[in-house]
Amino acid sequence: MAELLGTLTATVITLAIFSRVWRSNAAFRAAQYLLLGTLAGYVAAITLKTVLLPGFALPQTSDPLAWIPWFIPLLLIALLALRFSGTAAIRSVGLLPLGLLLGSGGALVLAGALRGTLIPQLLAPLTMSYLPLASSTADTLTVVAATLTSIAVLVYFQQRSQTGNTGSSLFLSIIGKYGFWALMIAFGALLATTAGARITLFIDRIQYLIHIWSQLLSGGS
Repeated sequence: MAELLGTLTATVITLAIFSRVWRSNAAFRAAQYLLLGTLAGYVAAITLKTVLLPGFALPQTSDPLAWIPWFIPLLLIALLALRFSGTAAIRSVGLLPLGLLLGSGGALVLAGALRGTLIPQLLAPLTMSYLPLASSTADTLTVVAATLTSIAVLVYFQQRSQTGNTGSSLFLSIIGKYGFWALMIAFGALLATTAGARITLFIDRIQYLIHIWSQLLSGGS
């Protein structure tokens, strides 16, 4: 009985999610809220058990300095809770930990992109062997093309930020257009990859439902 109930629940939620293909409806929204709520509750429970409770364990010492690592996160959480206040002045105080969180995350992402992607790509043509081999030449051209494309995209964004400025040279205008079309091709490839992944997920889910229903019916017959 429990297996039948679980199979029915999985089937109903799957059909409710995929009903979004037809149009937005109450079944899809209910399934969406159920999944998001379950995910939020699971993340909250894991965070409470593995982060907050161990982090708020009182230090077993009389040294005042030992309380500083415990006091700072508690203060930031209290300030973040002020974002739920109904007063605008109090809510603005809660922007401090939020800005610290986003700023730290952005700095980590930027540092990771520089160290892991941009700087290695810029240094790769200098460290790559220039022997007359097809593979080495192709790799070198690939790195050079990727570097030039990155620069072109930056030029395009710089031109977009200067609204009303028509003083760009023809050369920079051509580079900016190349950066624009490079972005469009990249976004198109990402969209195609996302669509393909969702179609694959749909096929896999249908096969899973067919498998569990066939097992359930064969076991019950």
